[in-house]
Amino acid sequence: MLPSQESKTRLVQTALKLFAARGYHNTGIADILRESGINRGTLYYYFPSKKELGFAVIDEQVRLVAERGSARHLRTDAHPIDMMLDMIDELPGIAKLETGEALTPSIAARLGAVDSDFRDRLSAAYGAMIDELEVILRRGAAQGQIADSVDPCALAYLFTVICEGIMFTSLMGLREAVREESRRWMKEYLNSLRR
Repeated sequence: MLPSQESKTRLVQTALKLFAARGYHNTGIADILRESGINRGTLYYYFPSKKELGFAVIDEQVRLVAERGSARHLRTDAHPIDMMLDMIDELPGIAKLETGEALTPSIAARLGAVDSDFRDRLSAAYGAMIDELEVILRRGAAQGQIADSVDPCALAYLFTVICEGIMFTSLMGLREAVREESRRWMKEYLNSLRR
């Protein structure tokens, strides 16, 4: 009997959860198999190596952020500033796994630090989201919704870096007050750009 798509999804989401909690190197294949309840043959049917599973984890995180996480706000008809404010309101808990467990924001930092190929994959995914945000900001500027002084490209990068920083504070165990102050500042700044 061939492995099912459900088994593949469970493997990827289990690996995502474990890599985020323990790190890539501190999570063994045996840990993933035990936690997922999937056998070794099924894992290797889909992923010939742990690194391939790591790529699938990155792709899953990107999918979850786009579909269920904060990036889904980019696909609304809201004012561009409101889109970004909605995204900030969801930080650092950005998406949930199929099991309902919150996807921790640390997965990008944990996998990006492990391997340059993982960094490249993450960079391409984040680059696509930044490009999408820049297009939205350019359209908002052209429609007079954003202050003329705004450089849409620079704002898209600034917003992304600050959001990642806010999420990274969770990984570092910094006080909630630090995250809240960062969110408050960013929201005030964004509102100052509204027209």
